Amino acid sequence: MRTPTRPSPVAARVAGALYLSASAGFLVVFSWLAQHFGYPDVLERSASEVLPQLLSLGAGGRAMWAVYALLPLALIPASIAAAHALRLPDGRNPLALKLAERLQAVAAVSMMLGLARWSTAQWVLATAWADADATARVGLAATFDALNAMFGNGIGEFVGELTLYGSFLAFAVALVARGQRRIAMLATLTALCGWIGMFRNITASTQWAADIGNVLLPLFLITFGMVLLRGPAVCPAQTQ
Repeated sequence: MRTPTRPSPVAARVAGALYLSASAGFLVVFSWLAQHFGYPDVLERSASEVLPQLLSLGAGGRAMWAVYALLPLALIPASIAAAHALRLPDGRNPLALKLAERLQAVAAVSMMLGLARWSTAQWVLATAWADADATARVGLAATFDALNAMFGNGIGEFVGELTLYGSFLAFAVALVARGQRRIAMLATLTALCGWIGMFRNITASTQWAADIGNVLLPLFLITFGMVLLRGPAVCPAQTQ
């Protein structure tokens, strides 16, 4: 019989620290953008309103958008470390953990691409808008809307949320295997609300799920991070 071994506690602490840091960073930057830019309600407004306001944020505001875009990338090393920490005691790495790693990597890149448009392409449009005539502004507005539809709604939100919440379900399966059913239930509830809510740009009838998901998402990431920092418990059935 193979002697059971516990996964490295270092991986658990690294994963926990990364998830908590990313969550704190998201909350800080999101709060700043909500206060100074009216985010996310500003996404429903036209280019003529948003672009001048974006440019008025100045270099500091552009830097905040850049930081906001980079924050999702912390999920990549966090998921790798979490997958290592949640291995079963005999050293196996279940398919669910491998799937969680890959889905979270896709989610991180997708969300980064969606958010990065504000400090790059949209910032260029905002700069051009100031001196553009009425005819030129028609083209700038069309480009603004297209960037929001493609990188915002399509890649950043739909693909990003589809894969992020999928990774939560995959982690939930691994957590159940370790006997941690409560955090697995929170992961599952967050994922289900997120998947329903990601259709909010198609039908307003799913906005309620998006609103709940916006509360559950940081709650799960913070709880998951704290669980990992303490060290994931070993399911007794797996240590025999």
